[in-house]
Amino acid sequence: MELRHLRYFVAVADAGNLTVAAQRMLHTSQPSLSRQIRDLENEVGAQLLTRRARGIELTPAGRAFLDHARAVLSQVEAAAVAARLVAHPSKPCFTMGFLTGHELTWMPRSVADLARRAT
Repeated sequence: MELRHLRYFVAVADAGNLTVAAQRMLHTSQPSLSRQIRDLENEVGAQLLTRRARGIELTPAGRAFLDHARAVLSQVEAAAVAARLVAHPSKPCFTMGFLTGHELTWMPRSVADLARRAT
């Protein structure tokens, strides 16, 4: 099973229509999307969608699969974010607040101390 199968299935479920999902969300042809969904159903071993004249309806198996497909896609996105953060860590950020007139007494020492700790 490929991630694109899960993405396609979720898009169809969200759109409620194969043609709408194909054209507006996935930028592919409806026959190609139908074939991908059919391949997914064959791999899962259950019918996930019922095709109707005015769109699709999830079967009970499709509703159960949808929850898990969303969770898998969410975990894949979280893994990608974690990898990007490790590869490109953000610079540390520090915010200070103060009352006007008091900053001259402690701010120079605080900034110097932060600069020392940062190096």
